[in-house]
Amino acid sequence: MAINVLGLQFGHDGSCCVVKDGKLLSAITTERLTRNKKERGVNKKTIKYVLDKAGMKFEDISVISVSNWFWDRGLEGEELFKKDKEDFSITNENGIEFSEQEYRQLAQNTSMVAQGVYNFSVGDQTKPCFFVDHHFGHCAYTYLMSPFKDAICLSVDFADNIGSSHSAYYFNDENTIFRPLRRGGDFTVGSFYGQICDYLGFYPSLTDAGKVMALAAYGVPYKDYKDFSWPNVVQMGDIFHGDMYLHTISRAGIKNFPDNRVFYPQLKGEGGKTSPEWLDKNDWDSKQSKDIAATAQAVLEEGIHNMVEKLAKTGGNLSKNLCLAGGTMLNCVSNGKLLNSDLFENVFVAPAAGDDGLCVGGALFLSNQLKKNKKDEVEQSVSKKKIHSVKEVFEGGKKYSGDEILTAIKDSGLPYERLESKEIVDRVAEYIIGGKIIGWFEGGSEVGPRSLGHRSILADARNPYNKGILNEKVKHREEFRPFAPVVPLENAEEWFELNGQESPFMLYSVLCKRPEEIPSGVHVDDTARVQTVTKEANGRFYSLVKAFDEKTGIPIIINTSFNDKGEPIVESPEDAIACFSKTGIDILVLENYLIEKKTV
Repeated sequence: MAINVLGLQFGHDGSCCVVKDGKLLSAITTERLTRNKKERGVNKKTIKYVLDKAGMKFEDISVISVSNWFWDRGLEGEELFKKDKEDFSITNENGIEFSEQEYRQLAQNTSMVAQGVYNFSVGDQTKPCFFVDHHFGHCAYTYLMSPFKDAICLSVDFADNIGSSHSAYYFNDENTIFRPLRRGGDFTVGSFYGQICDYLGFYPSLTDAGKVMALAAYGVPYKDYKDFSWPNVVQMGDIFHGDMYLHTISRAGIKNFPDNRVFYPQLKGEGGKTSPEWLDKNDWDSKQSKDIAATAQAVLEEGIHNMVEKLAKTGGNLSKNLCLAGGTMLNCVSNGKLLNSDLFENVFVAPAAGDDGLCVGGALFLSNQLKKNKKDEVEQSVSKKKIHSVKEVFEGGKKYSGDEILTAIKDSGLPYERLESKEIVDRVAEYIIGGKIIGWFEGGSEVGPRSLGHRSILADARNPYNKGILNEKVKHREEFRPFAPVVPLENAEEWFELNGQESPFMLYSVLCKRPEEIPSGVHVDDTARVQTVTKEANGRFYSLVKAFDEKTGIPIIINTSFNDKGEPIVESPEDAIACFSKTGIDILVLENYLIEKKTV
C-alpha cells in the first residue's frame, strides 16, 4: 500500500515536503510564503501548501520525518523558533514530551541515522514521526535523488545542531545498504568560510557566503595557503591548533584578532552582534579584502579536494560515483573543480544542497525504508531505489492557474496581453535581443536556492553592459557579483568545460571556452555557473533558449533568480508583480500572460 511521508525541517531554511512511494510530490521553504529570508521552522501554512499541491489532507499522511527539532538558539540559549506557537509537539508513547537529551543521543550515535517512533501533533491531529540525523538527511537526499545505483556521499556543513561538521556514507541499492564511513567535527571548512564571510563584513554568512566566492576571483590567495588547508592544518605542532581562520587573517597582517568571529544568531533581527575589528563590506575593492576572499576560497577548495581524494583512495573500490550535499556544497566553484578532477567518474549535487533539502532527504529515506501492510500499519520494508526525472528533482511548488494569475494582474492594474506559448517564446527572444530584462514565471517554483527557469530573470549574455544593469538596477547588489548562463545540453560541451556531464541545477562553475562571446554570462576569471537544459526537463524555457539561438547564433542567455536583494525568490504571481514593479525588469511573463513596463 502507498506510504505518504510528510517531511519537516525546523532549523533555518525551514522547509516542508510530501513524498509518496519514493516520489517527491511537493516541497516549499517557509521563506517563500512568509517572504522572510531564511525563515526558521515550518508553520501550518507551509504544511497546507505542500499537502494541497500533493492533493492530500493531513489524515492521508502515513508518517512524518523531522529534522532539526532542537536547533535554533539565541544568545541566552532560548529557542528562536517557538514550536508551541503553531501547536506543534512531539511526545513518546506515554505522552511525555520529547527531550533535547533524547535528541542528542541520535546525533552522538554514529551508527544511528533515524530515531522513533514518536507522536507528532498539530493541535489535536497526531501522526507517527521519526527523527532523521542532520548529516545523514543531507546524504540521503542527494543519493536518493541521484541517478546512481551506488555512491559515496559526502555532506559538509557549517555544523549540524550538535557539533559535527561533516559525514560520509556509502549507499548501495543492490545490497540495500547504507553505511557510515566518516563523521566528526574535525573538517571545519564550512564554518571557516562562514567566519571569513563575516570578517569581510558580509554578515550574516548564512545569507551572504556566496559573496566571498564571487569576490575571490578578484584576489590572489596567499602562497602558503596549502599549509593551513585540511589536513595539513590539523597536524601536531600547528601554532593555531588547526584554526584556519586565524591563519588566514594573520597572513593578511591582522594583529588585533576579533573577539567575536561569527555573527550569531545567524539571521538579522535576532540579536547577533558584529565585531569592531571586522572589515567594512563597502571596502570590498581593497587588495586586502580580495586576497582574504581568494585565500578562503582556495583553502575551502583544497580541503574539500583532499577530503574527496581520501574518500576516493580508501573507498573508491566501493563506488565510482560521488554525491555531495550540505550548505558548503552550494560552493559551485569547488564543485566545478571536483567535476573536472577525475577523482570519481560521476559527480552529483542535488539542488537543495543546504538545510532546505533536509525535509526531502528525511522523507525520501523513510519512504525508501517503510511500507504499509494490509492492516494499514507502517512497518519496515526492503529499500528500493526510485528513478526521478530532472523536473521532479527541481520542481517543488504548485502551478498557479490562469484564473489566479489573471486575478493578480487585474488587481495590480497593469496592462497585459494573453498569448499562445509559441508567440510568448518568439516575442521574448526578440525582447532579449533588443536589450530588455525579462521576468519569467511558469510552472511550480524550484526546490533549492537557484532559479532554473520557473522563477527567473533573463537577459542577453552577449551584451557587455547587462552584468552592470542587472546588479545595479534589478538585483540592487554588489557590482562584483556574476550571473549564470543557461545553455541547451547538446551545445554545452562546445561552450563549457563540463567533463562530459550535465549541470541541470546550476551547481558547477567551470571555465567557458568562448568567454568573449558572452561577456555578461561569465565571471572575471572566465568561469560560469552554467545550467544545462533539455526539452524533456525544461519545456518552454528550453524552447526560448533555442529560439534565441536561431535568431542570434548564440545558444545562451543569462538566468538569475527572480528576486530583489535581501528577498526570497518569488513564489506567487503577486510576488512576481511586486518585484517587477519595483525593479528594472522591463517585461514580465506569467505563464501565457505578458506585461510590458511602459517607459515615461
